[in-house]
Amino acid sequence: HLMKDPKFGVLMKFVDRLQSASEEIRHEFIGAANKRLVRDNENIADVGNWRQLSFVRNGRKLAHMWDDSKHSFSVTLALLERMRESLAKDLPKGSMEFSVLSPKSHLRPHCGPSNHRLRLHLPIILPNTKSGHSARIRVGDEVREWRMGQVLIIDDSFDHEVWNDSDEERVVLLLDVWHPHLTDAHREEVRNHFRFQASSRWWSST
Repeated sequence: HLMKDPKFGVLMKFVDRLQSASEEIRHEFIGAANKRLVRDNENIADVGNWRQLSFVRNGRKLAHMWDDSKHSFSVTLALLERMRESLAKDLPKGSMEFSVLSPKSHLRPHCGPSNHRLRLHLPIILPNTKSGHSARIRVGDEVREWRMGQVLIIDDSFDHEVWNDSDEERVVLLLDVWHPHLTDAHREEVRNHFRFQASSRWWSST
């Protein structure tokens, strides 16, 4: 159990802080005008539409998004900045973004680049389950539904897919962090690996 693993202690404290701020983050997302939602460019959505409001992509801070959003997303960005100073410091292939899955959409089975990271999902908007249709995620052999106010932690190096069978949007705040079992030396090895990938003509970075 993660709560009993001492190496997850710092991460779980941040998860508690994130869950405590979930309503403020939700209000910021709903209240923000002119949200710059960008459509999935990896063709992972084979049915419907998947869009993101990104602040960090592939480990790189999107400065223009940070500057343009500092007033409308003040609580959210303050939390993300703390993450970038510790849990996600110099994390290759890391993302921090609102993930918006349209009604009647499906993300085909896919996986992340490696298990050097864990992915947090904080639900922002979930479909009304009374309709009998829900949003859910499969990771490996397990299928879960999100619950408001609760962070879902996944290892996205496992094969996973997502459904939104409802008539409403599903929005989660998606955050990547270092896997807590990696030492500082391991993290530097991972950074060097992805630097080599990026510079080598024999590798394509995804």
